[in-house]
Amino acid sequence: MELRQLRYFVAVAEELHFGRAASRVHIAQPPFSQQIKGLEEEIGARLLERNSRKVRLTAEGQYFYDQAVSILAQADVAALTVARMAKGEFGCVNVGFMEIAMDSPLPEAIRAFRQGSPDVSVQISQLGASAQLANIRSGKLDVGFSTVFLHGMDGLASIRLFSKKHAIAVPDDHKFASEKSLSLEDIAPEKLILFPRSGQPDLYDSIIKAFSEKGLVPIISQEVAGLSGAAALIASGMGITFLPDNSRVFRKGITLIPIRDEFPTMDLFMVWKRGDYSNTNKGFMESVAGYFSKYALFFDEISE
Repeated sequence: MELRQLRYFVAVAEELHFGRAASRVHIAQPPFSQQIKGLEEEIGARLLERNSRKVRLTAEGQYFYDQAVSILAQADVAALTVARMAKGEFGCVNVGFMEIAMDSPLPEAIRAFRQGSPDVSVQISQLGASAQLANIRSGKLDVGFSTVFLHGMDGLASIRLFSKKHAIAVPDDHKFASEKSLSLEDIAPEKLILFPRSGQPDLYDSIIKAFSEKGLVPIISQEVAGLSGAAALIASGMGITFLPDNSRVFRKGITLIPIRDEFPTMDLFMVWKRGDYSNTNKGFMESVAGYFSKYALFFDEISE
């Protein structure tokens, strides 16, 4: 049984006239009649009663007509959906992000994509850098947004979307609050709040390296995941930390001070599995990258 035969049968069931039905589906009447006869023989039931004056559906024919209409409608929907998926207009994109990614144009970029592709579902999960890489490899995530990646990128592709200088964040009543800039020598004796290395190993190591190159060892008093948690600890006088300059993470009681020395930037990367993405995922990535290229500070072309 073929969809073509179902379309022929639906036409004659609705027209109740072989000539008009054949004309409707653009086929000559003799082969049209043969197709209907072949369908009845394949099913093993008479679907139509016909004589020289009229055509009518049998009870079996009425049931088969209802089912055929439903099947054809589902086939049309499936074909349309697949065609839209091929164009990147339908589907789901599973996205991982770090809180630090929200301190960039990413929220606006995702919003712009959703407005332009309302039938694509964007599922977002907050994860650290290492967890994102693992989930992209396993297929749980399609795309990740995170900080610098220097290692563990086998089989993965990435582009840098955004780059910000770090500043040192101190409580408003800290002795450094009125300073125009600070050196790493100034910062090293202070209690430093950092994020766990397990979440962002490359960035963590590059920060420690910046101190060690000057013969300094920072005093890491606490570790906290996320910008908002760090900001809360700073405002409470628990220590100082590094935040992106002009950070959107705002909390009353915090002052940001530029760092004079060479220091790692906060680089936001988009990461995906090399050569393994759908057209829907590609459309999402191109949309986000295009948004950053227009509004962000730094952009590298997508390449694998």
